[in-house]
Amino acid sequence: MACCRSGRCGNSILCRVFSTLVIAAGVVMSCLTIYDCDFLKTSAGNSIGLFAYVNLDNQCVMYNEATKDPYGWLQTWARICAILAPALASAVILMIMLEFCWNNCCVGFFRSLLLSFAEISQAFTFVIYGSSACASESLNEDFQDLVLGSCSVSQGSIFSIIAFGLYLIGGIFLCFSPRQESLCKKGEVGAQPAAERPEKTEKRPNDVETGAASAGDD
Repeated sequence: MACCRSGRCGNSILCRVFSTLVIAAGVVMSCLTIYDCDFLKTSAGNSIGLFAYVNLDNQCVMYNEATKDPYGWLQTWARICAILAPALASAVILMIMLEFCWNNCCVGFFRSLLLSFAEISQAFTFVIYGSSACASESLNEDFQDLVLGSCSVSQGSIFSIIAFGLYLIGGIFLCFSPRQESLCKKGEVGAQPAAERPEKTEKRPNDVETGAASAGDD
């Protein structure tokens, strides 16, 4: 999201605390998306996750080395984006905390940029729906005769949608919140007291005339 300062959101600190909590909730949802074994359901009723699946014994099993990427490069990209989204959002939370003591326009710019990438990454977890996992026919050697789009949304996909929405809401509140003033006041941390300068005394006209008259008398 672009870094904008046109709107207002009441108290700046409250806005940033609320945004931090919302983004943190999005990180939790992203983590649930990663560990969930039921991201989508195939037409055969099988539950498939990004990093695990439900086997015939109805147990959540991680993909082993033999089946590391059983559904091709789209599943790989979905996994990368699923990890990248909460990592970027966590970096945004750290930047929000940093702004409380170091208010810099560059921090706000990179914070908005990282949050935008987090939203995009979370949305790209759904590219797995275009993989062979959603093929209505079995995958043959020539990768032909595949009819995609036979999967249905399941629990993991809902987690991902919620995470994307939370990142978006948190970004909107950050965008329209007032500029945060630094809580670490200048001069309190590592500042040396300024040397006292001697006060300059200004001569008044009466004093000048008095001095001149006393010099004449002498």
